[in-house]
Amino acid sequence: MSSASTSYDSIRISLAETSDAGQWDTYLANHSSRTYAHRFAWSGIFESAFSARPFYWIARQDNQVVGILPSVLLSSSIFGRFLISMPWLDYGGPLSDAIEIDIALVDRAEEKAREFQCKFVELRAISNQLPNVVEKTDKRQFHLGLSDGEESVWKSFDAKARNQVRKAEKNGLKVEFGGPELLGEFYRIFSRNMRDLGTPVWPRSLFRKIFEQFGEDTELALVHKGNKVIAAGLLVHYGDYSGVPSASAIRDYLSLCPNNLLYWEVIKRCIERGSRVFDFGRSSEGAGTYRFKKQWLKEPKIQTWQYRLLSIDSLPELNPSNPRFRMAISIWRRMPIWLANIIGPKIVTKLP
Repeated sequence: MSSASTSYDSIRISLAETSDAGQWDTYLANHSSRTYAHRFAWSGIFESAFSARPFYWIARQDNQVVGILPSVLLSSSIFGRFLISMPWLDYGGPLSDAIEIDIALVDRAEEKAREFQCKFVELRAISNQLPNVVEKTDKRQFHLGLSDGEESVWKSFDAKARNQVRKAEKNGLKVEFGGPELLGEFYRIFSRNMRDLGTPVWPRSLFRKIFEQFGEDTELALVHKGNKVIAAGLLVHYGDYSGVPSASAIRDYLSLCPNNLLYWEVIKRCIERGSRVFDFGRSSEGAGTYRFKKQWLKEPKIQTWQYRLLSIDSLPELNPSNPRFRMAISIWRRMPIWLANIIGPKIVTKLP
């Protein structure tokens, strides 16, 4: 494994405790590459909602924080163990004052991963080139700048996207914003969509814990057709950043363009609160979500994920596009929603 540069021999790396949360979040808030995925509270969220074990590394020099690395241990009896930074979220990896500290933090995480016989360490959306890693660059990130205001942002969209927003408005669709009181409707839409995609659903407790930990930095948006909710999205904020990590619609109503209205109303709300960046979330190139997001942002950026391979020679494709899972996806799509909602969280919370 790599080791930190000799100029950083005085750095002390340890596992962060709850008492370190204040220092952690203060360091994060002042880092130029900060992301909402690095906030300390995620450790408790994943421990509670995923029954997963967090390992949050903090680097200090002369009692000052100089680096952080959040990670979560996921364990599956079928697929094995993985150390992920960060699961469910689009971002992770080390943040520090120097690349040498990044490397030292990842080395420490690798030591822990080997201790638990993990197959790999996964670091999401890394900009620095770390040593001894395998990279995946098939995902794209869609970050829309909001600083120029509503009119300029609207004009930047593809004509098709604007027409679909107008179509949704003509169809009488309306968007409602709220907090945890809307969680039941959100999860009803979200879980149904995941079942229809043939994908196990995240536990409802994940979203409940997000509201408990982040409060006003979290919102829900529901799209109504009369008295019926037909689409929903989770909106998160962190400083001047806003994003939608989860959004879903009932397939029977897609011709009414509910997703287009959902995103436009969310973007307008983010502009009003002073956000400078709106994040559509990651998508694999060529996927349906990728084509949808390209209507809003024409030039997405490559999102690099880096891996330290430990007990395997190449990365497994643990995703729905893998032909090996075709039959399982077909079966899942025919499963009653109530059953999928019971079984799904037991599966998906163990996967990277």
